[in-house]
Amino acid sequence: MAELRATLSAEEWFLWRAFDEMSPLSDWRGDVQAAQIASAVYQSQGAKVSIADCLPQWQAQPAKEDAAGSGEADATAALYAFLLAKAEAASQAPQ
Repeated sequence: MAELRATLSAEEWFLWRAFDEMSPLSDWRGDVQAAQIASAVYQSQGAKVSIADCLPQWQAQPAKEDAAGSGEADATAALYAFLLAKAEAASQAPQ
């Protein structure tokens, strides 16, 4: 913990807080655990399914990107800008 306190900037801390508000880790972990149980139940009845087959699809599948992968860079930049705006708003909010 001491190393984290010494090396983590306030900006990065606010970015992590904003990210956690958007999508907490426990949501994804819960989906994976439920998919594991569901696939085990299906497999016990003879179905040939994998855990990936049982994961909920919360978003439409992304369109195929070009070979350069510019869509990923754009998405990363957009996420950073969003998180930075949330962090700034959180730092200006009255405590």
